[in-house]
Amino acid sequence: MSGAELVRQLGQKIGIDDLVLSSDNSCGVLFDKDDVLFELTNGNLFIAAEIGQVEKADRAKFFEFFMEANHLGHDSAFGSIGYDAEREMFTLTRVLPENTEYDKFEEAVVLFIRALRQLKKQLQEGVGNSENTQNTFSILNGFS
Repeated sequence: MSGAELVRQLGQKIGIDDLVLSSDNSCGVLFDKDDVLFELTNGNLFIAAEIGQVEKADRAKFFEFFMEANHLGHDSAFGSIGYDAEREMFTLTRVLPENTEYDKFEEAVVLFIRALRQLKKQLQEGVGNSENTQNTFSILNGFS
């Protein structure tokens, strides 16, 4: 299945029948309050979103926290957490081969959104300030 077909089928599944990649091979979807970008580049389908910004004084703590979340991809939906220095923004990205089966694609999107929401929550609460700090593998519950 092509990347364009994956996005189209996702749109149908979530009730956005006209969801398609634009002429520049990208589109965005708002899942509740979470803006997620899909982009097809060089045979890969990128799923990307902004986690948020952190005050400069707290940035070092979050770098360490996010690097731990990145370790083996378990708390980053098997993607990667990055930092856009120009915009001072932490981001989450997952890359899938364009020929991914739809069920695996949908599972990746669900896991991505789950990880994004947990990382945003942690960013809002602060490192070590939450009683519900994410522990490794917990975003993977229910996934094989």
